[in-house]
Amino acid sequence: MKKKYLVAPALALGLIGGFIAVPNAIFADSNAVTDSATSTAVTQDAGKITAGDHVITPQRARDVFNDTFETEKNPISRFVLDPGYGHLKIMVKNTGESTMTFSLVHTDSNKQYIVKTVGAHSSLTWDSTNSFSQGLRSGNYEIQWRAGGDIVHGSASGVSGQYPSDID
Repeated sequence: MKKKYLVAPALALGLIGGFIAVPNAIFADSNAVTDSATSTAVTQDAGKITAGDHVITPQRARDVFNDTFETEKNPISRFVLDPGYGHLKIMVKNTGESTMTFSLVHTDSNKQYIVKTVGAHSSLTWDSTNSFSQGLRSGNYEIQWRAGGDIVHGSASGVSGQYPSDID
């Protein structure tokens, strides 16, 4: 018998709720975006593609310099690391009789990152992830090459990447 008394108030609340919900639906802003509409949209922004709840980021690498040295005593390699490409690998081949020394400087801040040496007729690969796991700052860079006062003989190249695995 108590059940009969509870049914009427429940129905009345349901009808009142329906009258409140209907005007809200009728007068809702048609430009409003809901979370469910956003999560099913496909967008593309700066190399990132979002499809539903998944983000796809293509991995990229860029050659930033490729130099050969045969005629100068203190050549300089200049390059730019773009934002998001802060992982750097430098490959050096010394074909001369003297030890080659090089230093990497961020010229925008004058910060020297490394000084490395490469023996005569030797090679060296330097990877920023071993020393700077978060990568290097973006901006302008110079590498100063020296061979103890002698002409620098060799070659060097650099590759930057978005992620450490890009430059492997």
